Amino acid sequence: MTERLSRDEYWEELDPDKLNLTKSDVVDFCERCIDEWKDNKVGNIKYIIAMEIMKAQIKMTPEPVLKLIWKKIILWFYDLTYKNAVANTKDTMLKEIRKLGSRKNK
Repeated sequence: MTERLSRDEYWEELDPDKLNLTKSDVVDFCERCIDEWKDNKVGNIKYIIAMEIMKAQIKMTPEPVLKLIWKKIILWFYDLTYKNAVANTKDTMLKEIRKLGSRKNK
């Protein structure tokens, strides 16, 4: 028989923004990016340096903290993606969405 989850545990399990990767998985991703950028070291040097710094920070961050930061980054990403789309002044559908949003803020 399986153990019944509390409501908070249940929602945590359903959370699509929850980091299920290990710290090692995230570091491996960083290393793959760096390897790809090394094909053009001169053109990508600033990206390589930034990712090396990020990789070092990930290694020093405790896993529970990394998971909380990941969740916040994902939420910010969704918000920025929405704001970026709404800022597109050429799309007529987005103009209608901006109108709806401005009514909501009043």
